[in-house]
Amino acid sequence: MNGAAPISVFIACAPGVEPLLAAEVAGLDLGRPRAVPGGVTLEGGLGAVHRANLELGLALRVLVRVGRFPARNPRELEARARALPWERWLAPGVALDLRVRCRKSRLYHTGLVAERVRAGITARLGAAPTALAEGQPRARLQVRLDHDRCTVSADTSGAALHRRGYRLATGKAPLREDLARLLLVASGWDRDSPLIDPFCGAGTIAIEAARWARGIPPGWDRRFAFEDAPGHDPAAWAAARAAAEARIRPSAPPVLASDRDPGAVEATRANAARAGVAADIEVRQAPLGRSALAASLPADPGAVVTNPPWGRRVSARGKLRPLYGSLGRHLAALGPRWGIALAVGDPGLARALDLHLERALTTDAGGAKVQLLTRAARRGGELG
Repeated sequence: MNGAAPISVFIACAPGVEPLLAAEVAGLDLGRPRAVPGGVTLEGGLGAVHRANLELGLALRVLVRVGRFPARNPRELEARARALPWERWLAPGVALDLRVRCRKSRLYHTGLVAERVRAGITARLGAAPTALAEGQPRARLQVRLDHDRCTVSADTSGAALHRRGYRLATGKAPLREDLARLLLVASGWDRDSPLIDPFCGAGTIAIEAARWARGIPPGWDRRFAFEDAPGHDPAAWAAARAAAEARIRPSAPPVLASDRDPGAVEATRANAARAGVAADIEVRQAPLGRSALAASLPADPGAVVTNPPWGRRVSARGKLRPLYGSLGRHLAALGPRWGIALAVGDPGLARALDLHLERALTTDAGGAKVQLLTRAARRGGELG
């Protein structure tokens, strides 16, 4: 990896999140992002790849384009693949995880495409990739054929970026970390005021809130695929981590998490300890009626951000309607200076809230469509 050479980067995210991810990329000054279906593109250097993996909270993967070329037959595909600079990204004999998709192209058999790309890589590097094995380091490549144009990209992330490394204990229906960050962003939370999650589950929202408020990078506790690339620059990577570490703050504002399930409370505490924010989160076992939202609201306004149980996740819709009605009444009692963000996977349950909330966006969570419902906090001059 030559840090001086410009790199075409694609940063993937959940559906519907592209504009918010573009804003996050721009806020980190990683380049000039352009939102496209499925993510954000930009031109950058090695530093942008490092920082995107380390610091982006809404991203799922960071891919770099190895090459783009016409490919109308197997011979042309293999020759073009052989001409790409694989030595920058792959060690000879590395285990390859090839993901192929073909659309409206003469080459439509994904197995054949993978075979020819693999052959081109072998010819270029002088060694055949090894077979995939459980637990073995691997290089993930994405090959996309669209109207006879082939785009080959290398995944610099490895495990998906929502896997921060701290959530080992899980609840009944855990929320992905990138979606927890999405809720926090959508709520308009300022990272200085209190935050309440009355259905904390495994604690993902509370933990993401505390880490975000303290400036702890989302990828701080994990490794990335680019660290195993032949051209990896350890000094540049160490400098990126050092710069991020210098921005970490010693504490977070009050983060109040609760759940009626003692197992969820235990999971939240264990995950918070692994995430380094146990001291920043007050965790209690309590049903909604005895949560901070209902029984001990902080004096200073902040945000309520939560993922209440919905539909197929936990139980039948009918059993959950009273819970949503109660949640709606507690939220309605909040003053206008409180922000609200909810993840709801069932329109019927959303209506049971009986609360005017804006549908910020719809995204995907484990194959289910989820609506993000929000209400922006109204600050001093906006009141009255």
